[in-house]
Amino acid sequence: MKNIIIVFILLSSAISTAQDKYPQSQKELEEKIIALDSKAFEMYNTCNLEQFSTFFTEDLEFYHDKAGYSKGLDKLIESMRNYICNDLNKKVLRKPLTNTFKVYPLEGYGAILTGEHEFYMVENNSEKKTGTAKFTHVWLLIDGTWKMSRILSYDHKAEE
Repeated sequence: MKNIIIVFILLSSAISTAQDKYPQSQKELEEKIIALDSKAFEMYNTCNLEQFSTFFTEDLEFYHDKAGYSKGLDKLIESMRNYICNDLNKKVLRKPLTNTFKVYPLEGYGAILTGEHEFYMVENNSEKKTGTAKFTHVWLLIDGTWKMSRILSYDHKAEE
């Protein structure tokens, strides 16, 4: 019984150290949020919807100036499956313009990332720029895990 208690204590300790804590400096916060955003949208670009979904809260809200409002992670994944990942031979690609990124702290519980990104259509291994837009992502630290809870995608401009 004593061994079981020791193993439980060791496992509990390992699990708690694996959870994120709020970054201590603005630089650490920027690095953390930008890295998370990059990883999330790597999953977007490769249509790895299972991994992509792990970056969001279940009650995700998405505000899009052209497509409107949607609520819920299931709606986002359904939309991805139907419109972004429905034909991997003709795929939308998002490229963030990292020099436009700004990270604002929500002290102790989250952060806001703003910036711009470009979109491309990839067909037959050829990329064609289709437009640009601005975005705002609200990231929350929930039980030691960072999750995106709100997305604003706006000021879409088609490539001329």
